[in-house]
Amino acid sequence: MSGVPRAKEQFANLDGHRIYYRSFGSGKRAMIFLSGWGCDSSLWRNQVPALVPYSRVLLVDLPGHGRSDKPDIPYTLDLFARAVNAVLEHARVQKAVVVGHSMGGMVAYEFARRWPEKTIALIWVEGAFAIPVDVDQQIAGLRKRAEDFRSPDYQEKVRQFIDQLYVPQTPAAVRDEVARSILATPQHVLAGCMDGLADRRLFEPHTLDIPAFAIFSSFWNPERFIAIFKKSLPRFQYEVLTGVGHYPMLEKPDLVNAALTRFVASIQPELRKQ
Repeated sequence: MSGVPRAKEQFANLDGHRIYYRSFGSGKRAMIFLSGWGCDSSLWRNQVPALVPYSRVLLVDLPGHGRSDKPDIPYTLDLFARAVNAVLEHARVQKAVVVGHSMGGMVAYEFARRWPEKTIALIWVEGAFAIPVDVDQQIAGLRKRAEDFRSPDYQEKVRQFIDQLYVPQTPAAVRDEVARSILATPQHVLAGCMDGLADRRLFEPHTLDIPAFAIFSSFWNPERFIAIFKKSLPRFQYEVLTGVGHYPMLEKPDLVNAALTRFVASIQPELRKQ
């Protein structure tokens, strides 16, 4: 990463467990990046060079993932949101733009709900909150997936699940990296996260009057939910990318970086305050 400040590798503490993160740059305001289910913070490596000119950057391994501790505990959005807060406190960051991919997007939204005073803006890259549509069906699906991932052949079921998240153009190297990352995550974490998402309280509407921006992949037809997003996030903006699957930050990083920097430039005054 030429021209990028050297990363400081550190551990925050939550309930006696370590949370690994890397910090690029300095300051009391930052962008904090959260990866999705089963993945670690290396997914965001292509975004660091584009964004450090705008802000301090923190890349976090959520509990159970990457180099963070992986205790056999419930993996809930409450746990993950508190982990984000623990990292911000350890890094002495007072306010942050919270960026989340997939499940990390749900964590970002949950953090913003709990700590709106610490949230400058919310960014999703192929993320969302728990969309209140067919809630019973969604919860049943999540519980079934958790059950599948507790089975002896869970690795095959994980592969089948993630194979649905790509488009024909998704490079083989991206598919291999995602599979390696997820299958390196312990079985109890993969299943526990699905159980944690099957929580009816997560589907209760909540309004956040903060800047919010999403980068969606066209393959899951996100336009059908835009009205719901705008109801909960009145300042919501979005862009849709075509020809990418669920991991656009790896599939087409230049397009993702261009969209991110356009939005970040618009909130630059808030990020620059110290």
